[in-house]
Amino acid sequence: MSRASIFDRLHQRLPAAPAVPEPVAARSDYDSHRLRLVDGVALTPAGFVAPGSLPDPHTPQLSTSLHGADGFRLLVHEVAEVAPVRLSRLARLEAKALRLHELLQTIVIEALMMLEALPEDASFDVLLSAPLRSREAADLLQSQLRQAIEETQYGEALGDIYQQAPRPDPHDSLSVGEHGGMPWVLWFSVDSLLNAEDVNALERGRRLGQSTRGAGLYPGEAVSALLIQRLLPEETAAAPGWLLGRATTQEHAARAGQRERDRRRALQTLLAQAWPVGDDNTQQETPTRMVVDALGLPGRAVEVGGALVEHWPELDMIEDGLGIDQFCGWPGGAVNALAWVLLMASLQPSEHGVVLGIEPETTTRVWSLLACAEATAQAGSHS
Repeated sequence: MSRASIFDRLHQRLPAAPAVPEPVAARSDYDSHRLRLVDGVALTPAGFVAPGSLPDPHTPQLSTSLHGADGFRLLVHEVAEVAPVRLSRLARLEAKALRLHELLQTIVIEALMMLEALPEDASFDVLLSAPLRSREAADLLQSQLRQAIEETQYGEALGDIYQQAPRPDPHDSLSVGEHGGMPWVLWFSVDSLLNAEDVNALERGRRLGQSTRGAGLYPGEAVSALLIQRLLPEETAAAPGWLLGRATTQEHAARAGQRERDRRRALQTLLAQAWPVGDDNTQQETPTRMVVDALGLPGRAVEVGGALVEHWPELDMIEDGLGIDQFCGWPGGAVNALAWVLLMASLQPSEHGVVLGIEPETTTRVWSLLACAEATAQAGSHS
């Protein structure tokens, strides 16, 4: 897709509005265990993702520049078209910073469109989750995002823009600390493993998928943007969207050293803890959809499939599930935010779902995504 004139397109799609009211002051007393996911979009090698719009899985292609330790070209998942960025300085600051910037610029218009859902007097922060080591490169990406927003009607409502490395739990990523934050957050998450350094890291960990090795992860890339509401302790999530609590987490011995039966039983126990049946009227006995981060690693598909047959026999992993690594390749640090967008894209506004994190060798995480307002399901559809 072409992005030759991003700001012109924003002006076309975001007409001028009356003066924005005084922004709401930052607060630091938000509930640290609940978030409301309002909307989300993503760009993956499979295509553009939004609620109600899920493309077909992407087939990996042979890389023209990346090779495995065996000397053969690697199969990779690459986003076909990105916005051209003429900032060679970024590439000098950090090897993959320019690619991350290209991915961000390609999705920024669709991300800013989500701000139309904000209340008239709402203020928002912007969080950029990107694995950047160069502070100067991170500052440059933040300044580009700020410029894009300030060119729209939402500039007056913009609070802070900050960057951090990807974290396992979104509640930690969006925590405000003593400095406080705005009630709404536009969260960008981006990563690309299509470079020699990240490929070598996968190879050292014996997780790289290649022709001379069986199961593994094929390098990919993705960028996601989510509109999220930080909730106060007394607030009820009555508006359309999905309520996301903290992950139910289990630390355990390395999967490679466990019997298949033991892994399956442990996952069944964790699913029961994460999704207790019947203690909340908004919960269903079985979730409608499931997103799993990495089914391609050794033993993971058998582990998940066996646990589901025993715990949720109504949930078919083939029909009702999606493995991120098999859908669009392994997106590195962008995996968690992408999981929420993919799940939202496959759910009706009144349905609930689960995200399962099984990629780490010694940790398993389960997140429940619960519909906030089934009575207003039609209002949550993505235009």
